[in-house]
Amino acid sequence: MRLVVWGAGELGGRVAIQWAPSGGPVVGLTQGTSRHDDLRRAGVEPRLGSAVDVLTPDDVLLLALPGNAKQKAAVDALQHTPPPGRAVLISSTGYYGTPVGRVDEETPSGQTQHAINVASAEHAFRTWAGANGVVMRFGGLYRPGRGPMSALLRRGAAPEGAPNRTLALIHYADAVTATLAALRHPAPETTYVGVVPPCPTRCEFYTRACEVAGLPEPMFTSPLSHPPAEYDVTRLMRDLLPEPAHPDWRDALAV
Repeated sequence: MRLVVWGAGELGGRVAIQWAPSGGPVVGLTQGTSRHDDLRRAGVEPRLGSAVDVLTPDDVLLLALPGNAKQKAAVDALQHTPPPGRAVLISSTGYYGTPVGRVDEETPSGQTQHAINVASAEHAFRTWAGANGVVMRFGGLYRPGRGPMSALLRRGAAPEGAPNRTLALIHYADAVTATLAALRHPAPETTYVGVVPPCPTRCEFYTRACEVAGLPEPMFTSPLSHPPAEYDVTRLMRDLLPEPAHPDWRDALAV
């Protein structure tokens, strides 16, 4: 079975490379050529452009373009292309806006403009992919050199925000494992929350991160009027990620 990855970048490229040795042929579509040599060495066929002229009903598809706007544009471009037997959309917990209480796959979308945009992209994807579509709502992705810690080091200070807001996180390695499982699962759910609890609050994360980085103590805005959100990932752990490789959020402090 051939995998088509539209957006073979940081996440999509890792999925493509891990699929190649045992999952069959892979086409990795990118926006530039900087990753093409690495993809080719790993057995992935790199191409520039769109999946519209590549995808067949016998393929499986991963949509992993950077940013919600590009994902929505890709889904819109696919509307007249027959969907494959399995399609996975990389979405985000930005779908929930500023969530309150327990958060799972059935929690309604938030009312911020970003949440509305994420929900719109998901809706367009479901309309196109139908029962063959799976949405992965990942939290903040991280690895050494990428994620909230590296952003903190670049800025030299923590971003403003409420201290008691939950920081939903997942390591790239665990996101890849979950995505591969979603592509291969014989009967997946239509949506998964892609977060590895326990999740820190912004206060917990940035206080510790600033200590590690030797930066001044973080400054926060007024706290939210409700307790931190708690992500329920029962579905993810049951179907796609039973044993995360990075279960401790402190791994995100690595530089």
